[in-house]
Amino acid sequence: MTRILSFIHVVCGTACLGLGAIVFFNVKATRWHRTVGTAYVLAMVAVNVTALCIYHLTGSFNLFHLFAVLSLLMVLIGWSQVVFRRYLRRWFYRHYTYMCWSYAGLVAATSNEAFVRVPLLKALVQRTGNWLILATQVLILGLCAILLRHHQIRLQQKYARALAN
Repeated sequence: MTRILSFIHVVCGTACLGLGAIVFFNVKATRWHRTVGTAYVLAMVAVNVTALCIYHLTGSFNLFHLFAVLSLLMVLIGWSQVVFRRYLRRWFYRHYTYMCWSYAGLVAATSNEAFVRVPLLKALVQRTGNWLILATQVLILGLCAILLRHHQIRLQQKYARALAN
């Protein structure tokens, strides 16, 4: 059963990486954005649910499961902002923020897995120490913060009129 869950986890995670990039770098508020965004949300739910079902690392709930819960919350809160936008103020800001950070977390988690699974990166960590993984996480999340802020300002300017209504 763990092999099937792991396979689904990897396939959906890979799909999320592609779908999230498509959503982030394309025009917002279009049918394409909604379609790809919905696929991203469904794939992220699958990634996180399967992550919560995989226990072969420690045999019990651990830090990675906590991150899966946080990731699931980010995606569902971001998605709910759109679903309930008629009842929410500043829904656009929260939708953008939660969805972008869900993707940033996905990229950080993927890099962490790469250091554990890719032989070249695994050897590099063995030679230099685990600090390399932590430094990479900090770099990824820092770059994401800069990129998200830059895009947030641009989006607020571009969609200001539509959001006022």
